[in-house]
Amino acid sequence: LYATCSVLPEENAEQIAAFLARTPDAESTMPADLGWGRAAGAGRQLLPEPDSHDGFFYARLRKRPA
Repeated sequence: LYATCSVLPEENAEQIAAFLARTPDAESTMPADLGWGRAAGAGRQLLPEPDSHDGFFYARLRKRPA
């Protein structure tokens, strides 16, 4: 699980995209629709105003089976 309390793409979706690009045996396991937040690359972004709390980003990754 990768999580930040940030709304900045360079700290969130861009970090996950770069990690996945350089780590061929890693993959995102984040469900597409969780009923909360917004899709942001391979993760989910929660924004302060529309979601009524602080901004957060979550991404769930795993190593592909050998």
